[in-house]
Order: sequence, then C-alpha cells, then structure tokens
Amino acid sequence: MKLIEVSLLLLSLQKAYILAFSVKATISKTRASQQSASLLATKSPFTFENPFASFMDFLQKDSSPSFPINKSSDQETVESFIESLNLRRDPADLLTFFDEDIQFVDAAFYNPIIGKEKLLRHFYLNKGSTPLSTLSSNSGINIVVDDIVASGQSTSDDNANVCVLYHLEKDGTRVNDSTAISFYSLKNNLISQVLDVTEPASPKPGDRGLKLLKSVSSIIGDESIVLKDEGSTDPQRSSVEGYFDAWNKRDMKMAASLFTNDCSVRDFQYDGTFSGRDELEAHLQRVNDSLPRSFNFVIDGMASTDKKAGVLWHVENNGKPLAFTRGCSFYSLDYKSGLIKTGYDIPEKAPPKLGAFKTVLSKFEDEPIRALPAFLWVAYMYILFISDGILPGANALQLEQRTWEEVRDLSLNFFLVSPILNLPFAPVVHPMLEGVFNLLLAWAAMFAGFLSDERRNKPNLLPFGPILVGMQFLTSGFLLPYLFTRSRETAYEVYKDDIDGELQAKLGEWRPLGVMLGSIGTVSIAWGLFGRPEFGEFNERYQSFIDLLSIDRVGSSFLVDLAIFAGFQGWFIDDDLQRRGVQSDEETMLRNVGKYVPFFGLAYYLTFRPGLSASP
Repeated sequence: MKLIEVSLLLLSLQKAYILAFSVKATISKTRASQQSASLLATKSPFTFENPFASFMDFLQKDSSPSFPINKSSDQETVESFIESLNLRRDPADLLTFFDEDIQFVDAAFYNPIIGKEKLLRHFYLNKGSTPLSTLSSNSGINIVVDDIVASGQSTSDDNANVCVLYHLEKDGTRVNDSTAISFYSLKNNLISQVLDVTEPASPKPGDRGLKLLKSVSSIIGDESIVLKDEGSTDPQRSSVEGYFDAWNKRDMKMAASLFTNDCSVRDFQYDGTFSGRDELEAHLQRVNDSLPRSFNFVIDGMASTDKKAGVLWHVENNGKPLAFTRGCSFYSLDYKSGLIKTGYDIPEKAPPKLGAFKTVLSKFEDEPIRALPAFLWVAYMYILFISDGILPGANALQLEQRTWEEVRDLSLNFFLVSPILNLPFAPVVHPMLEGVFNLLLAWAAMFAGFLSDERRNKPNLLPFGPILVGMQFLTSGFLLPYLFTRSRETAYEVYKDDIDGELQAKLGEWRPLGVMLGSIGTVSIAWGLFGRPEFGEFNERYQSFIDLLSIDRVGSSFLVDLAIFAGFQGWFIDDDLQRRGVQSDEETMLRNVGKYVPFFGLAYYLTFRPGLSASP
C-alpha cells in the first residue's frame, strides 16, 4: 500500500514538474522569438530528459542530470550568428553580432581581421571560401552544429566563452573533411574574439606535419594573433586542464588516465579514431616522439560545464608562441568521474593557407567565363615580358635602353599637351605611335565611369581605384586581373552615396567624362593621321609606322591592348545598367552601342546612361 502511495506521490510531482517546465519553456520561447528565429539548419545536441526520469536517476545515482533548460544569452548570440550564416543574411546584418574591436581569426587565411569595417569587407570578399566567412547563396551548403558549450556571463568587465563543434552538409549530405571547431569570446553579449579551425583534407598530414613543425621550429616566429581569455577561470582544476598539464610534463600515462577506459578521440592531424585508453596512450606517445621537448601546449581560453569543455590553445617553443600553431578542442566528460569520454582536436592548418585561393576559385565556379580574361592575362604577361619571337623587339626583362627612352618620350607627350603647345622639352616621336598611345590612355581613363563597381557593400579583391591608376601604366596588365577577380554585382538599386570616396563618386558619375575623353581619343587619331607633317602623307607615315612596329615591343603591345579593350569594355555595361535600375530588356540601343562599338560606343554610353540618384 505504501508503495502505491509513494508512486502516486511521485506521479503528482512529475505532473507538477512538467507543468512548471511547460510554462517556463513557453516564456523562453516567446523571448527567443523576439530575438531571432530558431536554428533552421542547426541540429541541436541539446535535448531535455524527462524530469521524472531525472529525479529517479538522481535517487538511483546511476546517471548524470539533464542539460540545463535555459541557454545563456551569449550562447544564443553565437547560435543566432550561425543561423544568420545559414540563412545567407547580408554581411551588414551579421555585424550586429560583433563588438567594434572584434578580432576574427579564420585559420584558412594568414592575417587576422581586426575591427568591424575590415570584417565587413572580409565577409563580402570571401563569400563561399570558408563557412564563417559567409556561405555563397547557391552552394546548398549549411553549417550543422554537433555540440556547443558555453560558460560565464559576458559583461563590460568579464568575458563569456562559447565553443562550437560543427560540420557542413550539402543538400542534406555531410561534406567530407568538413568537421570544424570555432571558439568565441563575448563581451556585453557581443562577439569580441573568434578562432575557427577546420580539419585538414584527407589524407591527413599525420606524423609528417609534426616532424615538419619540429624541423622549422627554430626559424619560425610568432606571426599570428593569440586569442586569450581575459575572463575568470574555474579555480577547480578539471581533467581537461590536467590533461594539458600532463602532456606538457611528457607524462603520457598520466595524460591517458584522464580519459575513460572506453574513450573515443579524434585527432584530425591523423586519419581514424583512437578508441580506448591504451590506444590513446600509444598515440600520445607517438606525438610526443615527433615533437621537441621545448614544445608546450598553452590554454588560452575554456568554455566548460560539468559535461563538456571547449578549449582554445596554441603551441609555444621555449616559452615563445609559434606561428600557425593555434587550435581548438572539444571534449565531453563523464559526469560521475569527470574523466574525458570523447575528444576532438583540430590544429590550425599550416601554410600554404588556401582561403584567398578558394575565394578566387569560387568566382570561377560561379562564372566560368572568368577563365577567358585569366588566360589572356597570363598570355599577355608572358608574351610582353618574357617571350622572344612572338612580338617583335627584345623582351622587357632585357631592359633595352631604346625601349625605356621610348616610354619616357611618350610619357612626356601625355595627352599630346607638350607637342600641341610646342613646348621646348617635347621629344619627337612618330605621330602614329603617339596617337595610338594617347588613344589607349584615354580609353583606359574612360573606365573611371564604372567606379560605382567599388562600394562598401561590394568591395573587390583588387580595389578599382588603384587599378585605374595602374591602367595608365600597364593597361591590360591591370584591367584583365580586375575582370576575373572582381565581385559579382548583386544590387539592383545603387545610390551615388554608396560609392567609396567622395572624389570617386563625383568622377565616376561626371556626365562630361565620356565627351572629354572621347574628344581626346579623336584628337589622338587625328594627330596620328595628320600631326608632325615632316613624317609625310598617310602612305609614307603608315609605312614608317609599320617598320617601327616590326622592331618595337612597346608599340606592338599597344595594338594588343587596343584589341583587349575593345573585347572587354562591354563586360562592365550590363552590371552598370543593373545597378541603375535598368532591366535586361530595356535601353537596348544604349546597351549594345556601349558593349560593341569600341571606344566611341563607351563614350556615348557614359554620356547618355541613366544617372545614379542620391540616397533618400
């Protein structure tokens, strides 16, 4: 009878517990919905156990308590950031999760990103290169959280830490070699520091990577940023901290004893999983033999509970941090013993770091036609500077005196000001060569009408302003790489104020630009045909010009540049009309003249295209 009464009592307690839990969950859900949507693409590892079962487990003392019901606001900030990445939110919206002085380290790139403005540029430029550098809109890839741990509460004085173990999935299928760990520090509920490391591609480096690090440890220094937790630490030493301490003392038996007998550890420097304490100890001993005794692993920050821990660390050699040796680890702990049950260790990838390469590669994947200017640029640079026999004259690397004198003389006659004014220092150069040279420079300057291609929310790997200046010296040598690395235009409404820099905005939208440069080009053509009468009539000067080109590398390259400009001036037109609100089937005549009529068509387009309006 008493057993029945106890059962009824426990059942009543369970119902009361469930009711209280439901009310609290409803309130939490309402609050959470006001801050952000649920993590649509994130598989949360957090599940709540039946409270009655938890109560019975506590009585029986054979299981750990359930996960806490409430997440910290700092954890919610990180989860919302990941959700926003999966939802392909605009990078400007992503900045709301970050502190003004954010230190963002994506280990796929060499340099840390410091400050929100630089982070915004990084997000826009490197979309699709790595998960935390924003995901491309058409990739089908999402971040899937495997586990997460948070500790501390961020304030203006104290940091909170959050560590996330995740992988990538494409259209619901796991992406190979995509396991990653990111470690966040937050201040005032804003992310102030990030380190993100991803597992190396298969086959894993194994002992080779460690031995290479050992061999170069005496010559590499600290060229990276070490993120350190400035918050308080738990005064009670955990098994995770004890493991790092034992490792640094080279006591691998002690280090392995801090894991459960049936532990499972993934060191992503190696293929496969190390199962059981004995196998783990053998692995630790092998790693120990591959590294010098002067190496120590230093914990920079921890996010931990009684069930799991995330660790941010780096390697030091004789007390000095080593470049490219940061890493993150994620451990689950046995609640009863405090020993480590599972572990994931991911070191920072050693150079070469491929983040920037993947950024460029993603542009070719989105628009394969970019391969055309890329191929032409390689051919152009080889033919102009290195090859012998393809173009007449000596290659540029021979530093032929006559070539440099010709370049000097043409520069002095820039835009024909000196010869037209008959200035005493104006050198005498073949008028057709002068005409071609100045026509080419006027054409190159006309691309300034597309300065709206560079904006705060559309930065380019090669900033367009310096590219325009470079085109006055090496024309296609600067234009072609810009074409195959520039960011894709996605905006359908751009304002004049969006252009980077007041001068750039005025110059890029200056209506007389096309007329002025078109006039300079016209004068250059006329000068080539009729200037300097001493060079004779058309037939005579044309023949002497052909004779000059037969031995002149510089003059021959000008003709190549004219052909390249004619072929690629139209690459800017469609995007330029798009950001002016013109649909693809509108302004057909203006569009076609600008794209297909060399030089004068571009001058006409810049003169009669719709203007950008001022921001409302």
